[in-house]
Amino acid sequence: MADLYDELEFPPRAEYLDQYKNYQVDIAHWQRLAGQFQKAFRQVYARRSAAVLLVHGPQGSGKSMFSARLAQDHERTRGGAFAPDLRNNLWHALVATDQPDERAIEDVTRDTVLRLVDEHKSQNWLEELRGFATSDKSRVRLIVCDDMHKDSMMRPWTEMSPRDFYEARQAGPDAILAYLAERLNDACRHEFQRSIFVMLSNDQAWIEKLHGHLERWYQGLSTVLTLPVPEAPTLERIVRINTNRLNKVSYWYCLDAAQTEQRKEVRRVLMEGSGFTSSFHAVSQSLDAASRRMGRPGNPNVLTLVTLGSEFAEVQTFLNDREIDAEPGHGASPRHLGVWEMRGPWASKIVRKPSRELLRRARMLESEFMLRWVSLDMVGTYALLQPPAAGDLGDELLLLILRRPSIGTLKSTRDAWRSECAALDTRLDNPPFAAVEVEKLFKDFMTLGQRRSTLYEPALRHRAGAARLFSRGFAVYASLKPDMIVEDPGPPKHGQYAVCALTSADSDDPKDIADAIRRAGHSVEFTAFLRNNLVGIEDYLRDKIERYAGMLESV
Repeated sequence: MADLYDELEFPPRAEYLDQYKNYQVDIAHWQRLAGQFQKAFRQVYARRSAAVLLVHGPQGSGKSMFSARLAQDHERTRGGAFAPDLRNNLWHALVATDQPDERAIEDVTRDTVLRLVDEHKSQNWLEELRGFATSDKSRVRLIVCDDMHKDSMMRPWTEMSPRDFYEARQAGPDAILAYLAERLNDACRHEFQRSIFVMLSNDQAWIEKLHGHLERWYQGLSTVLTLPVPEAPTLERIVRINTNRLNKVSYWYCLDAAQTEQRKEVRRVLMEGSGFTSSFHAVSQSLDAASRRMGRPGNPNVLTLVTLGSEFAEVQTFLNDREIDAEPGHGASPRHLGVWEMRGPWASKIVRKPSRELLRRARMLESEFMLRWVSLDMVGTYALLQPPAAGDLGDELLLLILRRPSIGTLKSTRDAWRSECAALDTRLDNPPFAAVEVEKLFKDFMTLGQRRSTLYEPALRHRAGAARLFSRGFAVYASLKPDMIVEDPGPPKHGQYAVCALTSADSDDPKDIADAIRRAGHSVEFTAFLRNNLVGIEDYLRDKIERYAGMLESV
């Protein structure tokens, strides 16, 4: 159903997270709670006492997400994930010893039971919780109560009827909180010994008042904590990654579509640390008709695919069969080389019969990366792979491969490029090498099969020279290693993929913002498929699509 509407998908509340399986929860900023949480946990663990952690976080700061992730990671650890993982496991981060080891985490997890209170599932939740506490023999019981300031969470503790509770509230919050503190203190001294209550609320004044009342009954029983909100760059990274993980357009696409004022608004929300919900809503507003800017879209990143030993007609047929709209960059009668630019749908048309998720990822990728395809037949391939010499055919072919087109490139310039391509094609009709040498290269390719890259990659590395990054990972994502990263000092600078980060802008000046989100990546992938009709290339491209989409979903 969501595909019918042009709406950005994101969880408006943590309670909806179960519907977003691909959402990635970041726990790094929550680790700042570890010191105070560990202190309370160790004391209860060692002394069999009780503690109340009163956690304040403003609306949209991730309180419910914190609760859910803590329960999830505790359960995952009970299932056997004992190896210390302080970066990705919130339970480990909050209870690990100074020198965490697998045995210690296993012991403390086996000794702890965690309960998430959900007042919506049962009106008798407190009675059931008391029954659990009375019968449970665990060393520590961790009881998490989200939105503790709500009437449905407070009234059961007071044991008042709805009418009496309402009348008491009319007299002011202190009467209710005093009674709540008294009952909570009594419970911690009796059936809830060996328990830690984690009570979360977005009402800081409520938290402070309850803490004051608890201190009068039992000094040191409660501790006030503030749920950390990620710093602006981290908040943007979380929003960016999850926009890309959940949607068929990328975070950059949303910002590129927005007017300057809307971009400023997104940056303001991020810089002020307004929280996850507000940040996602601000990005979503960028796609609203009222917020969209007029004019041509920004230049995307460029992925150049070079197919060695492929005939022009085979590539053209491949594109036609998939109804991929490609702008030609070659001459009128290509024989040895072809050039195509694809700025519209390309990845989503290559992954035929995909899963719904793969199709979404393909669409997301093509919203931020254009595909440029260069084909060279065996004559062109031989010329490219020869040892470089000034002004040789291979050098001119490499320059053609490394060219980075722009949406703003003038028609006269594009016509000149096509003329250059046609001239290269003509020169390849009568190359400065014998046909028998080309035939030998073809036979070597066929003999080597999938190992033919061991033949062409060293030659390409020699041709490209040390000035270009060959077979190295992107600086921001080392796991993805294109065959070549095309570095161009500019201006403007191109080459490395850079994350789209409004928070990196020096100010909200339109130029600073435009520079912060400008796409400058240009990578080249070389491959060779010599079977008729490019058999096998679809699987190759599917793999590249998943790898590049994976980068956008990770940084």
